[in-house]
Amino acid sequence: MEQTDLLLQDVAVVADILIKELNHISKKTSNVRRKKERKKRSIWTRKWILRREKLGASDNFLQEVRMEDKATYKNHLRLNGEQFDYLLQKVTSKIQRADTVMRAALPAKIKLQIAMRYLATGDIFQSLESSFRVPKSTISKFLPEVMQYMKGWRST
Repeated sequence: MEQTDLLLQDVAVVADILIKELNHISKKTSNVRRKKERKKRSIWTRKWILRREKLGASDNFLQEVRMEDKATYKNHLRLNGEQFDYLLQKVTSKIQRADTVMRAALPAKIKLQIAMRYLATGDIFQSLESSFRVPKSTISKFLPEVMQYMKGWRST
């Protein structure tokens, strides 16, 4: 078997394990939430999260290092810019959601950047939340879905 095939199999195995673990974590947290009484929300979205476009890692740090320091960009996401764009093109139609009257949907680009950073480092959701300005509860919902599509993208 070629080295590339072995690598793809290893990635698929890791993706399967992460998907199972993320689904397990998601089920645990949703069960805990159900047990608690629902209280009325005092705020819908925290103000610091609303500044994602101006101050988040996706539109600042990653954009900057992609242009100026390609090695740092590749180290951060484990992909170069062209590889990231190719992968984004493959999965965007699957992971992008429609905007609603209540709020704009999280862009597929940010979802994929968070997924790649998670795979690259194994960062906890709290760390990803503060870097990308995306709530950890949102990350826990979309990450298994993104991983699932990334697992199958190589054959399409």
